[in-house]
Amino acid sequence: MRRPSPALLAVIVAALAPSALAQNAPQNPTPTRTPSVDTAGINMAAAAATEDRAANTAERVTPTPPPSNILDRIGSMVELHGYLRVRPEWMHQFDLGWDDLAFRDAGGNFANSQLPWVRNPDNGLGNNLCPSNADGRCTGRTQTMANMRFRINPEIHITDNIAIYSQIDVFDNLILGSTPQGYYTGGQASPWAPIGAFSQTQVAPTDQNSLTPSIMVSRAWAEVTNQSLGQIRFGRMPGQWGLGILANAGNGIDSDYQTHSDRIMYAARIRPLHLFLAAFYDFPSSGATSQSLTREAGQGQPIDVSQLDDVNQFGLALGRRVDPAEARQRLNRGQLVVNAGLYGLFRNQSLSSEFVGVGAETMAQTVDQRTVGVDTARETSGIIQRNAWAVISDLWLQVLHRNFRFEMEAALIYGQTNLARAAGTRNAVTYDLASFGGAMEFEYRLLNNRLTLDFRTGYASGDPDVEGLNYQNGFTPPVRGATKAFTTFRFHPDYRIDMILWRQIFRQVSGAYYFRPSVTYAFVNSPGGDRLYGRAAVIYSRASEFLQTRGNDPNLGVEINAEVTYQSNFRDTSLGDRPGAGFFASLQYGVLFPMAGLGPREDERASSTYSGFSFSTAQTLRGVVGVMY
Repeated sequence: MRRPSPALLAVIVAALAPSALAQNAPQNPTPTRTPSVDTAGINMAAAAATEDRAANTAERVTPTPPPSNILDRIGSMVELHGYLRVRPEWMHQFDLGWDDLAFRDAGGNFANSQLPWVRNPDNGLGNNLCPSNADGRCTGRTQTMANMRFRINPEIHITDNIAIYSQIDVFDNLILGSTPQGYYTGGQASPWAPIGAFSQTQVAPTDQNSLTPSIMVSRAWAEVTNQSLGQIRFGRMPGQWGLGILANAGNGIDSDYQTHSDRIMYAARIRPLHLFLAAFYDFPSSGATSQSLTREAGQGQPIDVSQLDDVNQFGLALGRRVDPAEARQRLNRGQLVVNAGLYGLFRNQSLSSEFVGVGAETMAQTVDQRTVGVDTARETSGIIQRNAWAVISDLWLQVLHRNFRFEMEAALIYGQTNLARAAGTRNAVTYDLASFGGAMEFEYRLLNNRLTLDFRTGYASGDPDVEGLNYQNGFTPPVRGATKAFTTFRFHPDYRIDMILWRQIFRQVSGAYYFRPSVTYAFVNSPGGDRLYGRAAVIYSRASEFLQTRGNDPNLGVEINAEVTYQSNFRDTSLGDRPGAGFFASLQYGVLFPMAGLGPREDERASSTYSGFSFSTAQTLRGVVGVMY
């Protein structure tokens, strides 16, 4: 990591008092930094490296004095990491045939597809809007766009044992061209601003023209390490465990989703045995606050008005993990490296104001947290006994060798929750929660790591009493009859296995299992230098419960993915290292052949409404260009 520019340092100097800098100046002017990236749920590798730095510093007879120049002092204390990326994408026929004009003219309806995909409204516009079409109608079933993100991960190393980390996103997944001059999402635009066709510039995203601000701070946490006692962390931090099917930090350059945890954690290690232990308390939801109730003047400390509507979460992680430095030595000698761990959570909530007084079919929210505590009547009608609890356990195993990697993760969720069922009543129905999911990855490397054969598979339990594989509102999908349980397991959406079906259409693997063989060949492979590789993969997906699919058939589809990727300053990240700073570029193509589970049922195809239905092949072409630093 290169030192920040003098201009940036000057800004930092202006924001910090010289007395504070002198007090907090690091004792080692050029410490070796270890990235704070969790690879097994808790950052034991970073903790071990911090302990090593502390031990090495203590053994010096004559410590190196801190830099006398204030810019040098800040430069040794502050590090900046992150990336800037731009992603153009072309998506064709992601409706899979449900938005075909001939089918819709026969009475079909895209909304009946159970596909959580945003259809293209251009398809079927009247001839007065599309006079150039031969049949007088638009037939747009293609969607294109480009988006960008500038991520900044500042690190402030006060000493070798104390550090503050954060994550700041500028233009987070901003669609290029989405904020032209004069464009507003609500209210009245200025009469002096030109229409979009004659816009002369882009303007910064604000609450008037965008749902997301220009700058978002997603994480900020501190890590304090003691060589003998262990490490404590506190703040809003990344959550990561194993392969990431349950908790996923989402730090990749092509990632979109992340797990953030408001957490207080203590971690310790037994280094001779490579054992780790971590205990933590999370704040998943605090419910209504004096700020959300508009009972604050705009400054000062908000108050959590009730503890009974809080979601409490207690966690424990324990296992074995070999330090990265020792693991590299073992791998170079041709030895095995085995890492494993168990991750457990317990969460509960007594009262809640979500989904109060709603219908069983829509679960549309009618009373929100802002009404809680305003008066006695609203307190009575705006809260129900949620009595929700869940036990979550997750087992992770990793086996590494010079030529192969085997890794698996299995998670179980079990619990109960109450849901209000009808408007005007507070009679809650208890639902059981019981779901299971797991994933396995195996890769074998040949030809001096140029050729990689990879096989991945995973399973997410389904639910025969639920209509649809995935609904974005969690545990409230349409259900059949007197269903009293939810058993669909959902992978974290940033655990990616394909480009179309699970990444874009359903947004996450849920209620299904898959098989994914792939092959990768590196045309250029220079560790620490350039890497250019090509990859091809085939993904076959089936539903865990065939009744949960639209077509009541387990077969969902076969997808073929291919990509060519270039990366400068390549660094192997299998042991948790941060990717090397440099240029990244990838061109990706995917094609999905949908199968019976994604279409109408056999008995429906005999009717006039669905007789004209035929599947459409979905395709995508993606590009990713970025700079990592």
